[in-house]
Amino acid sequence: MGYFLFHLKMGIMKKTNKPVKFEVEDNSWKEVLKPEQKYNDYEFPKVSIVVPTYNNSEKIERTLDSVLTQHYPDLEVIIVDSGSTDRTLEVVRNYRDGRIYIFSVSGFGRYEMLNKGIAQAKGEYINFLFPGDFYIHTETLRHMMGLTLDHDRPHLVFCGTLIRDGKKEPKILLRPLNCKFLMRGQQPTSLQSCWFRMDTFHELGKFNTEYHLRGGYDFMCRFCLTPELRKFSTVRVLTDYDLRLVKLSMVMSHFTETFRSIYKYFGLFALIKWLFFQKDFSRILRIWFRTLKAAFMGP
Repeated sequence: MGYFLFHLKMGIMKKTNKPVKFEVEDNSWKEVLKPEQKYNDYEFPKVSIVVPTYNNSEKIERTLDSVLTQHYPDLEVIIVDSGSTDRTLEVVRNYRDGRIYIFSVSGFGRYEMLNKGIAQAKGEYINFLFPGDFYIHTETLRHMMGLTLDHDRPHLVFCGTLIRDGKKEPKILLRPLNCKFLMRGQQPTSLQSCWFRMDTFHELGKFNTEYHLRGGYDFMCRFCLTPELRKFSTVRVLTDYDLRLVKLSMVMSHFTETFRSIYKYFGLFALIKWLFFQKDFSRILRIWFRTLKAAFMGP
C-alpha cells in the first residue's frame, strides 16, 4: 500500500528504507508527550469527536475509553448510530457522561453519518474515529491542539497513524499532504489522525456521500487544491487505526473510487500514470485466489 516505514522510538519517527520492528522505550511517552504547560486550559479550542456506529458493541468501548480519558478541558463526543440492533447504544449510555451526545439515524452510509456529526458538532476542531480506533496516549488531544495554538489555528493538523490488522506487524502511515502523493492515490494519513477546523467544511463542503471508502481521500484532494487553506503536521504517531477485514468488494470500491477522484481532480494523464503503478489489481487477485482456495480446500 506504499506506506512509509519508520523506526518508532521515543515517539519520534526516523525514515528508513528497510522494514523494521517498532521499538518503544519504557516510559518514553511520558517524556515525549508531557502536558503542554505554556497554555491555560481555557485557551484550548473545543474539540468534537464524531464516532459513527452500527452494531459495534464489541469495539465501541475501546474507542470511547481512549477519548474520555484524555487530559483535555473541552471536548464532546458525537455518536451517530445508523440503527444498531445489538448492544451498541446500551454500551454508550452506560458511560453516563455528559460529554456524549447520541443521534440516531436510519440507513445512513459512512459519510452520511460523518456529515450528520459535522452538522451537530459545536467544536472549533473536529476529529473522526470509528469503533475500534483509539488515541494512543491520554495527551493526544492536548498535544495536537497545542500545535493549533502554536501555529495560529491552521485549518488542519494531522499526525501519523499506527495501522494494524492483527496478522502482520503494524505499519505507520504518514506522508506529506501534497498533490504528488494524492495523484498516486495516497492520503497523507488516515482520517482518524486529522483534526479539521470546523469552518473548513464551510469552505469545501462536507464529505461526498457517493463514496463508500474514499470520501476522506476525496476531501483531501479538495483541501490540497485550495491553496489558501493552511495545514500543519507532526511526525508523532498518536492514533491507532483498526484495519477491518478487507474483502474483495472493498478492494474493488477502493479502486473505482480512487480512479474517479484522480480523473476528477488531476486529469487523464495523472490517471493513466496511476493505472500503470497502482497495486489494486494484485490485491484483487490475491483475495480472489484465497477465496477460491477456501471454497475448494477449506480455510
